[in-house]
Amino acid sequence: MEMDKILILTHNLPDGDAIGSALALTAGLRQKGKKVRATWSGELSSCYHVLTDSYVDEDFVPEYIVSVDIAGTHLLPKETRHLGDRVDLAIDHHGTNTGFAKESLVIARSASCAEIVMDVITEFGGEITPYIGSCVYVGLSTDTGCFRFNNTNPESHMRAAQLAMLGVDIANLNQLFFEQKSRARIEIERRVLDGIEFTEGGKICFITITREMMDQTGCLESDIEGLASLPKSVEGVEAGITLRERPNGNWKISVRTKYLNAAKICSYFGGGGHTFAAGCECSGTPFDIKVAMVKLIKQEMDS
Repeated sequence: MEMDKILILTHNLPDGDAIGSALALTAGLRQKGKKVRATWSGELSSCYHVLTDSYVDEDFVPEYIVSVDIAGTHLLPKETRHLGDRVDLAIDHHGTNTGFAKESLVIARSASCAEIVMDVITEFGGEITPYIGSCVYVGLSTDTGCFRFNNTNPESHMRAAQLAMLGVDIANLNQLFFEQKSRARIEIERRVLDGIEFTEGGKICFITITREMMDQTGCLESDIEGLASLPKSVEGVEAGITLRERPNGNWKISVRTKYLNAAKICSYFGGGGHTFAAGCECSGTPFDIKVAMVKLIKQEMDS
């Protein structure tokens, strides 16, 4: 890469894969003498300090813009959405990627974007240090639910083994990201479970996270990462739906399924994602959204 000042974009409400990919790529490019700045919106929960404490911000006018883990410009946070048509390279693993960037590196079979970033760093001659490996592991493990989700494949396990051999403290990262929970997370889980809803004989499950619940518990957006997997974990549920109220009054919808095409369901609302894990955003009341989602899910069940 000839450009020396590089900006890395992540999607709105960034998850472990977005943050891990951005920080890994930042560190790899800096090894090659590049000036690099990674961006993310909002405050991250404390578990991310293991990665962000080593990050030093740089201020410059970018010559080259890279997006990681972003399938379309509508997923950019408002702070960077104006840069959507200026993205030079999109690194992604979503089959629903819209091709918005000037160049794209999209590998849909990859369980995480972080794995692709790892290969990119290796390709341009960077060293996968224990820190970069930790960033990659966070991306890989969070996007596979610690290797429990349907997108987990043999390559996922081989990557994890490779990272362990490179010195990544996998046990510590697993404890931080999959065992440790903030008090605020526990409080919001209690409220979410109080309002859990089932329909279609228990095959569809809804949970709802309102702004009031977030304010009452003091939860950060990153504190509720992974909560969308909760409804699908209930026995007999084939589609788990999470409604999450946004500050603008819209609702972020996360769909997790066992057999149904979640990306197809979300596409009706202009969203997308993976076959068994997808999302979208829409306006309306929670009741109307749930009615619409049930209709779409039933169509998929009957097809």
